[in-house]
Amino acid sequence: MSNLGLLAGKGELPLEFLKSAKEKGYSVTVFALEGITSPSVEEYAGNVFWIKPFKLGKFLSLLKKSEVKNLAILGKVEHRNALSLTGFDFKALSFILSLKDRKPETIIRGIIEEIEKAGVKVIDPTPFLSHLLQPSGVLVGDLEESLKRDMELGMKVAKEIASLDVGQTVVVKDGTVIAVEGIEGTDECIKRGAELSGGGFVVCKAARRRQDMRIDVPTIGKNTVELIGKLGGKALIFEAEKTYLLDKEKIINSAKTFGVTVVGV
Repeated sequence: MSNLGLLAGKGELPLEFLKSAKEKGYSVTVFALEGITSPSVEEYAGNVFWIKPFKLGKFLSLLKKSEVKNLAILGKVEHRNALSLTGFDFKALSFILSLKDRKPETIIRGIIEEIEKAGVKVIDPTPFLSHLLQPSGVLVGDLEESLKRDMELGMKVAKEIASLDVGQTVVVKDGTVIAVEGIEGTDECIKRGAELSGGGFVVCKAARRRQDMRIDVPTIGKNTVELIGKLGGKALIFEAEKTYLLDKEKIINSAKTFGVTVVGV
C-alpha cells in the first residue's frame, strides 16, 4: 500500500495508527485538524498538513495536490459541530446541507465519497490496528450471574442504538436501562447513568450490526475504566473483535485498581 495518508481527529487512535505504520516501514502524510488533533502526530508522520476544522474545501484541495492514494480516517470529531455548522467553509456547508440526515455514519460516508471522487481510496485501518482488537472473554474480574443478565440486556440495547446510529453506549443496572448515549458522547452518558443509578451500574459498548471498520469503530481506554470506577460502576462490557482497546495493560491496571470487571463478548 503506497502513498499512505491519514485524516486525523482527536485522541490516541491516530497516534496508534502512525506508530504501527512507521514500524511497518510507511511514511504517512497526515491531514491534522487545528485544536483537535494531537500535536504528537508530528513525531510519527512523514508530513503533516494542519487544517482548520470543517474546512472541507481546503482539505480536498490539499489531498488532490498530495501524492496520497490510500487514506485512513481515525479519531474523534464532536458530532454536535455538524449541527451547529460553526466554522464551516462553503464546501463543507454545501456538503452537509446535501445529506439526507446528519447522523455520524451518514456524514462520514459522505466524506468518504468526496475523498474517493478525488481519486483517493479510503482504507480499512484494521491491518495497522489489529493489535488493539481483543477476543471475547473476561479481561479483568469475575462474570457473576447478576452481571451476565445486565450484560445481555445492555449489549442487546447497545447493538440496536449503534445500528440506528444513535450512539454506542448503554448504562444498565438490575435489568433496567438507565442511560443511552446520544450526541453528548460516552463520558457524559456514563456520568448521567451513574447519577441516575446511584452506583453499581454496568456500561455496555457495541459496534453497529454491519460495522464498517473504516467508520467510527468503538474505542475504549483507561480513562473510561477510571471514570466508571470513580463513579461507582462495577463493569465495562465491550464487543470483542470490533472495539479498539487503547493500551490494554493500562486498562487492566486501572480496572484492578478501581475494581471494575472488563469483559469482551
